[in-house]
Amino acid sequence: MSSSVLLFTLLTSFAVVFGHPHTHLEFRATPQVYGHCLNSNEIALTFDDGPFQYLRSISDQFTAAGAKATFFFNGNNWDCIYNPDRISDIQYAYAAGHMLASHSWSHPDLSTLSRTEIHDSLYRMEEAFSRIVGIKPAFLRPPYGNYNEDVRSVAAARGQSLALWDWDTGDADGNTTAQSKALLDDIANAKVKNANVLSHEVKENTATELVPYALDLFKRKGYKLVTIAQCLGVEPYNAIGVRQQPSSTWTCNGAPAPGAACGGSIPCQTGTPVFSSAPSTPSNPPSDGARLIKPKASSSTCLTAPTNANGGAVVVSPCNGSASQSWKQIGQVFVVYGNMCLDVTKGSTANGTKMQIWSCNPVSPNANKLFTVTSSKQIQWVGQGKCLDLTDGSLKSGNKIQTWSCVNGNNNQAWNIV
Repeated sequence: MSSSVLLFTLLTSFAVVFGHPHTHLEFRATPQVYGHCLNSNEIALTFDDGPFQYLRSISDQFTAAGAKATFFFNGNNWDCIYNPDRISDIQYAYAAGHMLASHSWSHPDLSTLSRTEIHDSLYRMEEAFSRIVGIKPAFLRPPYGNYNEDVRSVAAARGQSLALWDWDTGDADGNTTAQSKALLDDIANAKVKNANVLSHEVKENTATELVPYALDLFKRKGYKLVTIAQCLGVEPYNAIGVRQQPSSTWTCNGAPAPGAACGGSIPCQTGTPVFSSAPSTPSNPPSDGARLIKPKASSSTCLTAPTNANGGAVVVSPCNGSASQSWKQIGQVFVVYGNMCLDVTKGSTANGTKMQIWSCNPVSPNANKLFTVTSSKQIQWVGQGKCLDLTDGSLKSGNKIQTWSCVNGNNNQAWNIV
């Protein structure tokens, strides 16, 4: 053991002995790779084993609290990741700004697998993320927290860091909700600098009782609830591209069953999945200045965001040059009020979906906020074949803008950016 590793181990041991009470708390004494958060006064609440039926509820609770969650997904565990309901839920959570990461395909103990089998388990999750939301995951949480040098090296080869935890609510280990709440109380009462807390999305009591309790508790104690990437000060994804269109290949049939690995009749995949990158250059060059966006049918009507708040409607109203009508095109996003982006509500691809604005980082927006301007002056949602559409062709002030399948020559979809 090197002197630096020995020193780290000793310091970690002292922190465990002297830094926290030993009442209900289950503290992992030797954080491995990323076990601790780094930033002060931040807590990452993380959820394993999904996607499952409680994902959307947990996402909504965090969003309502102004908090962010991290979800470590399997491909085939409690449910198949390609179940249409799960696809919708994943896209919903991603659009809300929560972080998604890998928990392996079928929740095997990766430390018992061959390198080829480990590659396959990570490959299948990378493929699912690329297909469903258009991202390359940067983090892997190995099931049971078990890993060896093969797991580390394969993950590194695939560009993924290992993300463990330092506190466990025990919700998957038989703890009652009261016991799990006591664990959270211990964290808060210990006045820890930060915490990386493990829970499980698939437990009903976690979704209905533990999540609201944790959100209220830690906010009252003055902690900021963030993703693992935020509490580490790193990027959540290796790349952000464009999600793909579902096909018959989106299935768990012919893939490893829960707890199983590839081999035999199931070929092992070790390569790189198809990834659809967003076009690097929009159809028209970005603008450094604010512009007005006007429907082709009226030079006196402007695209307007009346309310500077997440979920605020996008409407048309008489042009007045106010901040609510001053749009700045940065790459493939349209920004208003400085930090609010034009956004497809819940990432829905259904015709008639109303547009909204949502806070964003224009440098790394999610797929719901990516648009290009076509030669026909359509504002087209990247990769979806949907365009901003003047609902019912009405220029009435307050008419909410929708998305609709793009049709060349449709004046309801033609916009002048001036």
